[in-house]
Amino acid sequence: MGYFPFFMEIAGKQGVIAGGGKVAARKVEKLLAFHPVLTVIAPKIEACMWEQRRHLEAHRETLLHICERPFALSDLYGADFVIAATDDTEVNSSISDYCKENKIPVNVVDDKEKCTFFFPALIKQGAFTVGISTDGKSPIAASWAKNCMEQVLPEGMGEIIDLLGQVRPEVMEAIPDEAKRKEVLTQMFYYCLEKNRTVTLTIEELRSFYTGSRSESFF
Repeated sequence: MGYFPFFMEIAGKQGVIAGGGKVAARKVEKLLAFHPVLTVIAPKIEACMWEQRRHLEAHRETLLHICERPFALSDLYGADFVIAATDDTEVNSSISDYCKENKIPVNVVDDKEKCTFFFPALIKQGAFTVGISTDGKSPIAASWAKNCMEQVLPEGMGEIIDLLGQVRPEVMEAIPDEAKRKEVLTQMFYYCLEKNRTVTLTIEELRSFYTGSRSESFF
């Protein structure tokens, strides 16, 4: 049947990670790119997790809190989402049951049936994000698809998206006709791809597409 790929804003949301090993650290690394506030709880926290926190502190960010102690279900109060990554299947099961009962999204590492959401294989460049999932059936296949996509994506896709995002509100206001607006936005996008120098592209260049100073097509 498959899982619908919702894209949700998690910046500032409270995430709880039960487990302090390398698997948990990989989940934390993926999540931090989207700026939630994470609390990691485990009796033993691996060095890689501490290193992630030191890196954040060096940039004066307080997105990762570490509690080196046994996990308790009371730690889930107020959580917006939960990752169960302990090496104790009973603890993971109790976390899953609690989250399902309280309608908290939960991911249990390597246990598809106990999850209500999966971690996709991610491609992220700025605001440009691609998530690839196989419903937890074949992470290797998702990783393969990610590698294939990364090879064909143009360099600087994130910068292209950010630049287009800045000018889009102006286009929406300047061109009331939907068909013409779509054509202009499409031309802008392909222009950025063809230039392949997004760092030096400016909003002024893109404005020429709807101010009448540029007439040629880039299709």
